Amino acid sequence: MRIVLLKGQSQYGSLRLHIDQLAAAFAAMGHEAIVVDLAAPDGVARLNAALARPVQFFYALNSMGVDLRVGDRSLYDVADALFMTLHVDHPVHLWSRLETKMDRRFVVSFLDETHVKLARDCFPPDHFAALSLMPPGANTSIPPVMPDERQLFQRWEADRDIPLLFTGTYRGMPQRGWRGAERNFVTTLFDDAADLALSQDTLALEDAIDQVLATRDTCLPPASRTQLIQKSREVYQYVEAYRRHQLLVTLNRAGVPLVVYGKGWEDRPFPAFDWRGEGSFEQTLGLLRRTRLVLNSNNNFVAGGHERVFAAQINGAAVLSDTSRYYDRHYADGRDMLFYRWTALDTLPARVEAALAGPAGLAAIARAGFHQAATHHTWDARARHIIDLFAAVNILTR
Repeated sequence: MRIVLLKGQSQYGSLRLHIDQLAAAFAAMGHEAIVVDLAAPDGVARLNAALARPVQFFYALNSMGVDLRVGDRSLYDVADALFMTLHVDHPVHLWSRLETKMDRRFVVSFLDETHVKLARDCFPPDHFAALSLMPPGANTSIPPVMPDERQLFQRWEADRDIPLLFTGTYRGMPQRGWRGAERNFVTTLFDDAADLALSQDTLALEDAIDQVLATRDTCLPPASRTQLIQKSREVYQYVEAYRRHQLLVTLNRAGVPLVVYGKGWEDRPFPAFDWRGEGSFEQTLGLLRRTRLVLNSNNNFVAGGHERVFAAQINGAAVLSDTSRYYDRHYADGRDMLFYRWTALDTLPARVEAALAGPAGLAAIARAGFHQAATHHTWDARARHIIDLFAAVNILTR
């Protein structure tokens, strides 16, 4: 098959790297994988060249390029090809892209099962050709080469000079930006929904909104509920930022020596941490092979998987993450991952200390995590899922 993969701008370069690694996986399966960089000066020319021959499907992340048109028609209708995409953030952040209309060609995967449910509930039944659950795959190296298990673990303790690593943006003190001068039904609803979501470990914000509505004896018609969810973007950002802030405050207060790479740390109020610059996603891959324990904050994906987890595991690091319903199904605490819970955050520093004090046990967890990622979470596995999904949609809709 001929597959065109679209990429563009991306924070830290992560989405661009995902596309490159997925393209390599398609090529290894025998497909012709053509990467078109829409951010490049010759992006349009390369896209036109790719269209000179039939394309079976286009693939992008976060629906990059979904709005490309030929006259008044979708490019994908004109090309008679599916547009397939993986969204790596909550639907509220890119809702307008999800609203794009095409003729039964729009196939969307999400990294969290609650995102799949939200899209299914809020869009017309025939809007998408298919929806699926698929977290990102594990990035290995550039170019992608599957790490050798023996080399990763034969000198695991000696080779890993970073005890605890966190990569990510510090967003500052969380603010309830939806509050205005006037308090009303919606702003107080969002206050209560944020508080409810934060009081539990794996409650999706949209479910918290539904529960608060129920306590107010209010039932909204589907269109009004969808509009309310669309307005909740600031609430989602607040819950995510609050949790990350509290995580960092807890570790800093306990004096946990966390090595940090990412944006927004210049004026950080965390003297216990060692910030070593912004870093890039490419640089992170090298750091993972020097790290014993990677700290993950799952970006409030309460029923999903984050790329950071799988990349760390495939590169031989152990992972300490807040739990999600997805991880609960596929991993076991203390076997192939370590978990912490938002509702018991005060226990986290002692958990970090105990894990780092036992390098042999931590290496065993890292090795078990490597097996999980190598078996189930490579980009090769994701490519097979995409091809199977393509085949199913072709049978059912064409």
